[in-house]
Amino acid sequence: MLSKVGNLLVAQSGGPTAVINSSLAGIIQAAQQAPEIDKIIGLQGGLEGLINGRPPFELSQLDKGQLETLRQSNGTALGSCRLAVTEDHYPFLLDYIKANQIRYFLYIGGNGSMRTPLELSARARQAGLDLACLGVPKTVDNDLAGTDFAPGYPSAARWLARTTRDAGQDLLGMRGFDNVKIIEAMGRHSGWLAASATLARNRPGDPPHLVYLPEVAFDNDRFLADVARIYDKEGVVLVVIAEGIRNGQGQFIAEMSGLPRDASGRALFGFTGGAAPYLCELVIKKLGLKARFDRPGTLQRGAACFSELDRQLAFEVGQQAVELARQGATEVMVGISRVSGPGQPYQARVAPVPLVKVAGYERLLPLEWVGPDGLDGAAEWPDFVDYALPLIGGPLPEPPRPLEYPLFESGPQPITHNL
Repeated sequence: MLSKVGNLLVAQSGGPTAVINSSLAGIIQAAQQAPEIDKIIGLQGGLEGLINGRPPFELSQLDKGQLETLRQSNGTALGSCRLAVTEDHYPFLLDYIKANQIRYFLYIGGNGSMRTPLELSARARQAGLDLACLGVPKTVDNDLAGTDFAPGYPSAARWLARTTRDAGQDLLGMRGFDNVKIIEAMGRHSGWLAASATLARNRPGDPPHLVYLPEVAFDNDRFLADVARIYDKEGVVLVVIAEGIRNGQGQFIAEMSGLPRDASGRALFGFTGGAAPYLCELVIKKLGLKARFDRPGTLQRGAACFSELDRQLAFEVGQQAVELARQGATEVMVGISRVSGPGQPYQARVAPVPLVKVAGYERLLPLEWVGPDGLDGAAEWPDFVDYALPLIGGPLPEPPRPLEYPLFESGPQPITHNL
């Protein structure tokens, strides 16, 4: 273990998840027990909050009950930000680190956030500061390299699978009035979350009937043909799309209905417009069917629909980040490596991954798992199901069926009405 005593600085970055606070609780618990760590300082509102003068939190004195409450809570207890750290920010950050005897910096975030501890470490080294910088993974997009899954994804996947199943029940029950429902899941470049909607299926042919991913080029004409084919067969169509589906020219489908952009020109999904309303309008105009859409937006990323596996491993990666820092590790992210095989209870080991292999990389859904079309799911996606089902806690309970799927062994019996 390192002999130098110093303070630990921790911050949360990016969007909330159901389990980001579990990682924070793991960090605090492990740091409280580390003789090398004096104070535990939590940044209010992330690095942006620090730069803008928001006072940090002192976390060292949290008791066992408070940590357990934190471990079981969703949202981001410290507050978060989406600050793109620039060269202009580093002098201020280094001054703060030096003035407050910071020896350990732990950053909880996704692949965009992982660049910050890597670059901060390099600048601290140039300034002669002894600073261990580590990344703690989280993102519902599940697009982080170097880890079997990103904490936050299993809980979001479980929520979307349950929501899709419920939407399917609603749609089947309203067959004859409702025709098409489109659900838009998060996922700018990766389809991990949208694909999890297929875990709603208990039987082949259950909703969702169609799933579209950013990894596969989207074609309007084919989409309309798919919807018409399913509607002719089933009488209803439930479609799940990722918000970032793109056509063959690389244009986001969402941009066809107009999207706002941030200062860097990056399209802002979830604010106005979007792919789902555009596709609903297409179905109404071209096929003459009634079409609705649901855009769960931020509901899906932080809903308290926990996967217990997700919550436990999020806690463990937080703990392990502190242990690695105590051992002298720096410029690493704590990764999760699956050691169990298909059909077995999930088992994993937690180990460091160099940040240079994580920052700036995106892990997309393997097309060999979903086939060249990337749609029309669960029965044709056994590799994805083997991957994702243990993460959400196993198959969802079988739902009651509308009467055309008999609720009772003998089926519903007709009644003779006296008129």
